[in-house]
Amino acid sequence: MGELTTADGMRAEGQSDLTVVVEPEGVLVAGDPTAVEGYLAKLRFNAVSAVEVAGIDSQAVAGTAALASGLAAVGAQHGTFVRLAPDSVELMRKFHVLPGQPGFNRMTVVDTAGKFRGQMQWQKASLAGTRALSIQLAMATLALQTAIAETTTAVERVEGKVDQVLNLAKASMTGDVLGHHQALHRAVRTLDESGQLPSADWDSLAPLGPGLEVVVERLRAHIRKSIDGFDASKPVQDRASYLQKVVEDNRLGESLELLVIAEDSLYLWQRLRIERVKQTEPEHLELVVATARKMLAEHLAADGELLLRGRAELARYAAIKPLEIVRWMSSAQLKRDVIQLRQDLDSFATARRSQVQGWQDHEDPSVGDALAELGTRFKSVGETALALGSRGLDAGAAGLGFLGKRFTRVAEAREASKRTPDPEAAPAPRDE
Repeated sequence: MGELTTADGMRAEGQSDLTVVVEPEGVLVAGDPTAVEGYLAKLRFNAVSAVEVAGIDSQAVAGTAALASGLAAVGAQHGTFVRLAPDSVELMRKFHVLPGQPGFNRMTVVDTAGKFRGQMQWQKASLAGTRALSIQLAMATLALQTAIAETTTAVERVEGKVDQVLNLAKASMTGDVLGHHQALHRAVRTLDESGQLPSADWDSLAPLGPGLEVVVERLRAHIRKSIDGFDASKPVQDRASYLQKVVEDNRLGESLELLVIAEDSLYLWQRLRIERVKQTEPEHLELVVATARKMLAEHLAADGELLLRGRAELARYAAIKPLEIVRWMSSAQLKRDVIQLRQDLDSFATARRSQVQGWQDHEDPSVGDALAELGTRFKSVGETALALGSRGLDAGAAGLGFLGKRFTRVAEAREASKRTPDPEAAPAPRDE
């Protein structure tokens, strides 16, 4: 199917079948190891940093039963799961590096030198019954497993503060979030290593699902409410006071980290739920897989909106007006809070794989430029800033760099005016 053949109808020497399953969560690439490696190189060449290869870069993913079942469904022994930024997917479809339509596709890709043969020509293939369901199961499981990059940093950050954050989010009834995360992680690790989910393990963890959904939604609501409270029109001293409240009292940074942990816990629980239904109620497996994929898509959309809103509000909120410079510079706490919140948003973006999700691809460039300038180094902003009694401006306290640039231009203009003779001024005496 999709093979290139010689004139006599025989399959050309050195050619290998490549199977590519394209779904919203990612791409399953399967086939001969040489073909898979060559194709992954092609993806990286065309998409650069917008590619995350799970099966090669992470042994934990490569060894899962989910990947094995997906490979078995397409008759392959080797493969990997790849995440691609949405814009990269469309571009690679345009140039035929990816199939034009989602689903199951095949082609023959390499010659005796292991090189791709000209333009890729994909042929749509059909999968029915249990094979199609196996593919859907594999894609859902791998998407759940790779949705969160890592939680180690988040766990270290919130340890000892979980109860306080849950109280703020009105989710204190949900119990030991960190303990639940550890228990779920152990159960999933056992499942990946042994392929078994004992009934006792599932029975002890099954009640956690609804509570975890409550934690996720309430944490997200708490974070959204804190971000909505930013009002860039208020005086700098009021903005400084609210920002300190958000960072220290509302625990916005810790809330973002705990959201990552709660989401990871829910995805682990969903993996166990899928396995349990597969073992005991296979007739409902397709429905359970579909609901898990829908939940994951909704979480990605909500988290993307949350991140972009937070970044935009911080950029606007931290910008200052010219007459506010002295008040701004007098508050070291304010500068620390601005930088801390930027770092908290960056950490959340990393944990949720924002780059490969393409969340920031269409963000207002001024927001990215502004946040890139946040830091702890002081920048001189010229004569005007010095005249206002400042020795320099922190990049974050300087309206994310905008104010510093404005003052520099003003200072340069004044300096230039000094060098330009005033036509109404009396001429300076000349030396005879």
